[in-house]
Amino acid sequence: MTAPWEYRDPLESVLAAQVSSATLMEHVRTIGAWERESGSPGEAQAFDYIERALKSYGVEVERREIEAFISLPLEARLTLADGTVVEGLTHSFSTSVEALEAEVVDVGDARPDDLRRAQGKIALIRGLASPGRAWAAQQAGALGQIHVLMDHLHNMIVTTIWGTPSPESAARIPATPCLSILGADGERLRARLAHGPLRVRMTTRVRTGWMPIPHLVGELKGRHEDRFLLVSGHVDSWHHGAMDNGTANATMLEVARLLAGRRDALRRGVRFAFWSGHSHGRYAGSAWYADHAWRDLHARCVAHLNVDSTGARGATDYSVLHATEDAAAFAESVVADVTGQRSRARRFSRAGDQSFWGCGVPSAFMSLSGLPKQDTELSRAMERLVGSAGFPWWWHTRDDTVDKIDADVLVLDTRVYLASALRWLNAPVLPLDHTRAAQALIAELEALQAAAGARFDLSPVLEAARALGERLQRVSALVASAPDGAREAINRGLMRLSRVLVPLAYTTGDRFTHDLALPIPPLAGLQRARELAALDPHGDAYKFAVAALVRERNRAVHALDSAASIADELSSQKDWR
Repeated sequence: MTAPWEYRDPLESVLAAQVSSATLMEHVRTIGAWERESGSPGEAQAFDYIERALKSYGVEVERREIEAFISLPLEARLTLADGTVVEGLTHSFSTSVEALEAEVVDVGDARPDDLRRAQGKIALIRGLASPGRAWAAQQAGALGQIHVLMDHLHNMIVTTIWGTPSPESAARIPATPCLSILGADGERLRARLAHGPLRVRMTTRVRTGWMPIPHLVGELKGRHEDRFLLVSGHVDSWHHGAMDNGTANATMLEVARLLAGRRDALRRGVRFAFWSGHSHGRYAGSAWYADHAWRDLHARCVAHLNVDSTGARGATDYSVLHATEDAAAFAESVVADVTGQRSRARRFSRAGDQSFWGCGVPSAFMSLSGLPKQDTELSRAMERLVGSAGFPWWWHTRDDTVDKIDADVLVLDTRVYLASALRWLNAPVLPLDHTRAAQALIAELEALQAAAGARFDLSPVLEAARALGERLQRVSALVASAPDGAREAINRGLMRLSRVLVPLAYTTGDRFTHDLALPIPPLAGLQRARELAALDPHGDAYKFAVAALVRERNRAVHALDSAASIADELSSQKDWR
């Protein structure tokens, strides 16, 4: 018996041989020739090129303009009392200030106790300007933020809001100016601090507001099922962005070309979505699509494959990848088959264009190939932010140019995405494994119960999760040997399971809004159980927390019971034999 996620499509080897290094690099050179800030003329030219290419392959294209809340950094500097000017880099959604003058305080890694000293001052912070760190500094009362990097200045976006702000999230639009400086400049500031108080004048200029941005989706219809695979990547970039994300655009175009040539062999359809607003609007394009195509995505999308930063020079390591738990076995299998490397699927961080978890859509990949294990400030920061340490030093810098691309790595990455697409499009049974999702939930619940001890009872959720796990084991055994007549019912059931379990594990509960761009643990609403041991059981805070936990326990039990009912329906299908 072969598990669905081990399916290999007969077209894989045929089309893999047709992946063209020359065509890929032509795309990269063309797209990478333009600077592509969201809403810019260069980005529009890149979208024009992508649209022409897709149409030349016979792909049906829908292109439109959407309005998005975009932030473009322009300039930043520090001026010291003696007239010394330190050039910096400001960030998307930093505020603009002409001359903020205040005392500087070194807060190291911006731990909560250190940040308290930044109230009414400018915080000198070690490391990347991440949204969580920037928000924490603002909440601590810092007037401004200076983030100190080492050898390179990396463009960042500091808002915690995912996509377009809502009335509820608008209060989180950053209200303090941020900039980054090089490590050597940071050390000079620290040396001056060692001799007494230091005041600086901070200047940042950022253009933030509503802007029309392009949005393009190309589609190949399926021949036998009214379902589709979503393959997506952003076009906007920092500077020329050859790797991030010109190579990914090239990968998508090449996969589209090869699949279009075999469209009659595609069981399901595929949509190629090219986003703007990723780098300068915190995933504005993919969030807009999730909002406006929610019903269609929920009903018909089998999976989302995200394509980002393929083909980097030296990126030979495939040992770490990202996938929702139901798609993890598939992702590990396809990477092993194509690259020969054994990989380990990790839980997604809250990053990339993963805007579709509220719709219940399984997803795989963000970045794919990475540099072999390295110990740099950037790699450590990216391990914390996105769970991958393989980013090269030129990421989000002016040096992300075509000379940083390895055509052989780009071909191999493209073959991984091509094989992945073919499997989702043509596997008779969708390559989903929900047993791993149940196991992950059980492990998290056991950890939460251990942390809560006798203060809160999670046994109803644990019992529901274990019961679901047992049912899913039976379903997996049946699916592996299912006859042809049962496959449509199986696929409906597998998709329904993802619609329940993905939001449970990857959202805070509201499936129709976008959670913040901050880490989300599984079973987010139950995480308060970890806090109970530190609270006074007679105090308001404790009793409020327990009340909230009861409600979240109900939410989790309901979801798990719903999934168990779907599993029972699958197991009782009359067409199994």
